[in-house]
Amino acid sequence: MSSDAPPPLHERVLGLFEPTLLLVMAISHYIQVCIEAIKRGEILAPITQTAKLRDEAFARFWIAFTTSRPGPPPPTNEPTQIQPSSLIPPLLKTASGIVLDIGPGTGSQMPLLKSPAIRAIYGAEPCTGLHKALHSKAVAEGLGTKYHILPCSVAPSELLPALDATDTGVTDSHKANGDGIFDTIICVRVLCSVPELDRTMRELYALLRPGGKVLVMEHVVNPWRTAKGSMAARIAQGVYQILGWSFFIGDCCLDRDVEGALRGAADGDGGWESVAIERWMGWSALPHISGVLIKKSK
Repeated sequence: MSSDAPPPLHERVLGLFEPTLLLVMAISHYIQVCIEAIKRGEILAPITQTAKLRDEAFARFWIAFTTSRPGPPPPTNEPTQIQPSSLIPPLLKTASGIVLDIGPGTGSQMPLLKSPAIRAIYGAEPCTGLHKALHSKAVAEGLGTKYHILPCSVAPSELLPALDATDTGVTDSHKANGDGIFDTIICVRVLCSVPELDRTMRELYALLRPGGKVLVMEHVVNPWRTAKGSMAARIAQGVYQILGWSFFIGDCCLDRDVEGALRGAADGDGGWESVAIERWMGWSALPHISGVLIKKSK
């Protein structure tokens, strides 16, 4: 049995330092990559090739992080604190049709995308250092022909040409009639790093077919102004940002209003048909939301 009731005070205090471990891990990978570049004779690389080194360091960090995470705890009748990862399986089992998988990383959630209701999956992953692991995962899960890796962000100016390059014809109707492309858009721990999120979500909404859905499980800015939020956790988020969280962890932003951007994406169309979002771990520096937003059918 899982619960989202706040844990004891000492656990909440320790939870404020949870991002510290991730930040230290990411910094260590970045330093190692810089050292390797200097040893190769690229002495100025940390200054002149910062973007390249950040990409390589983040790829290493993310591979190490996703392969070191423990599995779910054994079943118990005692109430346990909800874990964000436990929210993902019931969410992704509803994916269907043509799927856009935003920022799939190493493909850790790919085993959850094997439903016969899914016709094709397009994984938009701008960090090319993760592509090898992502491709290997697709092959291992039997999705080698169904999963298409796109070396781009989800900004339509990059996404649409990358979709065209797959030669699958997935954009034909969109180019001819302005129709939507995707039946499902998956956002799992990725919208924190998407540039110009408000505009990007509005543009992605336009690529969603009528009746299509967005499946979301994201960490968000702490709702410290609400009863379930925490001012201490909100301050901690700001401190981590100052310490370089976004720089070392793939442009991730701890204090981003992801939920606001998701809800506002449909404002120009009269709003979503339905929004079912739940909030979790409001006491922590890594609070989450999860749920489904469905576009109006025509």
